[in-house]
Amino acid sequence: MTEENAIWPEDCALFERMKHGYVSQNEKVFFERLREKHLNESAFSCELLLLPGDPMNNDQLYLLRYEWDEYILGSDDPSRKEGQHMMNLSEVLSLNLKDIGLLDRDITLLEWLREKDYAGINYNRNLDLI
Repeated sequence: MTEENAIWPEDCALFERMKHGYVSQNEKVFFERLREKHLNESAFSCELLLLPGDPMNNDQLYLLRYEWDEYILGSDDPSRKEGQHMMNLSEVLSLNLKDIGLLDRDITLLEWLREKDYAGINYNRNLDLI
């Protein structure tokens, strides 16, 4: 039997809070799948959750999951700032995309994902498993 990875307290609280407030079925899938991945699926070679070349991603953002629950958020646009490395899901979702130089509008990653209804998110690009 494999032991589960420990989840950050902030992410435990986030997963619990979101259970009572999903705004769409895709949001429910997003949080349930990532909770499972945090517990049971490492991504030491990275997991490519969102790619800048996806047709649903006209802002050219990328979102990578690293190790168990770390994230890297950035853009393929060379005129924008370098990617941001965050230690957990709560931190990356709360990033203001304008403040970190990825977009020209005041919006958090969570708000951006909700706007897109999580279009472009892929749960099957864990490079450890490919």
